[in-house]
Amino acid sequence: MAKKILLIFLTLFFTNLYCLSYEHHLPKGTLVKVYTKVPLSTENLEEGSSVYFIVPADVWVLEKKIIEKGEIFQGYVSMLKMPIQGVNAAMKITITNIVNPKTMTRKPVNGTLIFNNRDVLGGNLTNPASYNTTIHPRKVYGNLWGGALQYVPSGEYEFGQHVMINQRDNIFVQIDEDYYI
Repeated sequence: MAKKILLIFLTLFFTNLYCLSYEHHLPKGTLVKVYTKVPLSTENLEEGSSVYFIVPADVWVLEKKIIEKGEIFQGYVSMLKMPIQGVNAAMKITITNIVNPKTMTRKPVNGTLIFNNRDVLGGNLTNPASYNTTIHPRKVYGNLWGGALQYVPSGEYEFGQHVMINQRDNIFVQIDEDYYI
């Protein structure tokens, strides 16, 4: 009888051991809302430039504060493309650290800045500079003449524009690896 009780006790102890060793962390793919104090533009930045973003609210995981309000995400511009004929400028920002301004401690984190569900800001095509008209003839039953006149891009596009991040833009930091405290 003592062996059975010991076996039940050991089974319960070893199956619940994982529950006792939980570490608070932000899982991979978590989005943290941030904002910038200074407007960032592809006109002023270079590839490798340092950028900073502020967290506007506390981030909690199971009644434990992981990221405090006012902490700063530090990163750099990992990809920067200038505007050309037909394409706007593009920029990608990678996050490397979280800095606590009160204690001046730095914690490493891997993340990417997300703009409107994309990790690259800009890079879209510009509007056509002019249009040509094209006639599409068609024969309709009972009608000898018919067709449609359509405006199509001529192949000339406007010059691209620089892109900018303002204080009011909805930007998020996506955590690329699990972030443990």
